[in-house]
Amino acid sequence: MATRLERKYEQGTHIAEYVDEVPPLGEDRKTIFLPETDVFKMVELGGRTLGIFLTEVLAPLAEKYGDDVWEIGRKAMYEVGQRRAPTMQRRMKIDDLSDARCLGRIMDLEDNNAGVRGEWVEYGKKRAVKHEYECPQAKPYERCPKICTVLLEAMEQGTFAALGVKVKTPIITKVLPEGAPYCEVVVELED
Repeated sequence: MATRLERKYEQGTHIAEYVDEVPPLGEDRKTIFLPETDVFKMVELGGRTLGIFLTEVLAPLAEKYGDDVWEIGRKAMYEVGQRRAPTMQRRMKIDDLSDARCLGRIMDLEDNNAGVRGEWVEYGKKRAVKHEYECPQAKPYERCPKICTVLLEAMEQGTFAALGVKVKTPIITKVLPEGAPYCEVVVELED
């Protein structure tokens, strides 16, 4: 059964139909036909595309300009983390800033939005650890693992700083693109 989506805008109307099989282009040229795909698969494909995009841009820049690229990126991603913190806090109901697992809900939302699959292996109030076994960006990031170890790390640090939480660093302690069996995220509150 096809799902039809129609949204009206001041400038026109968007009409899309999600179908089991995309038909040949026929007389109906207004409707956008798309394959019916589960949400996780769409997120995974988008994540892989983002991984390829970032690698293809950042790897040559880093080769040409060195560590300056990572320092500029680190500062920018820290700011991204700070700006997103209030929204993530509301969305994920992060209501106990003294509970590491509650704070870890940030990673749950990120992972869901990026197509990452994993599990919490430690879930204490002071320390929570998540192992991420599958990531659509892992293969592209093999060429440029600093996207994880520098940029994503800085984003996490910015998010926690904006929430007023002090956590031990690094937060991202292992990454698939460097050959680890899983990515490891550690949310450990400072004393």
